[in-house]
Amino acid sequence: MSNFCKEAVDISHKWQYGEATWKQRWQLRFHLLICKACAGFSRKNSKLTHLCQDAHLHQLSEAEKSAMKKRLSQAN
Repeated sequence: MSNFCKEAVDISHKWQYGEATWKQRWQLRFHLLICKACAGFSRKNSKLTHLCQDAHLHQLSEAEKSAMKKRLSQAN
């Protein structure tokens, strides 16, 4: 993976979370036109992000984690 591709991956992540600058977005667009591997990565990464958002995932609270650990240890 070239340095350009590594940078494209970083910018792709930033763009998905609204952290990419205007200049970075244009750099990424240009790179995706010439690099099919990064274009595929960007497309798949974007799809994964949308699937996770649509799934309405939530993080377990500490109490829920403790209760789950307790149940698992009792089952063994």
